Amino acid sequence: MLRELLQLLPSLFVSKETIAQFTTELINKVYQNFNHDTEHLLPGCYFYAGLQIQVKSFSAYSTFLGQELNYWDWLIYDGFGQVVLKTGVADTRDDAVALAQIWTVEFLDGKIGQENK
Repeated sequence: MLRELLQLLPSLFVSKETIAQFTTELINKVYQNFNHDTEHLLPGCYFYAGLQIQVKSFSAYSTFLGQELNYWDWLIYDGFGQVVLKTGVADTRDDAVALAQIWTVEFLDGKIGQENK
């Protein structure tokens, strides 16, 4: 919503790139400074740099391979647990945690835009 409001500013004052950069930095600061209140923590999640990370296992049977395959899902939520920012899959729990934390750091450093899900 903030991004939409800032887009309404006349282009004479600021460029769209400046608006996008400012919005991303402001949103990331909100995430980083979020009060880690357990009231907002979703079941099975933990806080990491102001965001919530959830890692869970799942199995799928492959008829092609004739065996059951085990994977780990990782999900990153905003600090309030309302919006899924990113999801991914890994072969092991450790890989899932590492990938989620790497993505979180890159996202908060502004290396990844919010449009990339």
